[in-house]
Amino acid sequence: MKEQLLQSMKPLQQLLIPFLEILKPFLYMKEQLLQSMKHLQQLLISFLEILKPFLYMKEQLLQTLQFWQLVSRVKRVTSADTKERGDKA
Repeated sequence: MKEQLLQSMKPLQQLLIPFLEILKPFLYMKEQLLQSMKHLQQLLISFLEILKPFLYMKEQLLQTLQFWQLVSRVKRVTSADTKERGDKA
């Protein structure tokens, strides 16, 4: 019985071997793709590190702009108050 089972598996095995040989390049392709993705990921991380100071610069510029807008508003209000007092006198 065991021998018969082994004999019946041989044709299946003979079919599987060529099929696995066909699939082998795809396995290597997958590995190569993963390596390429890893390299790309490292490049992106480096690029993001380069961009990081510009992000902080943008934040600082926005804060500076908001500050000068506030100064401008205060000057307008102060100027209007001074003009009003001058008109009353």
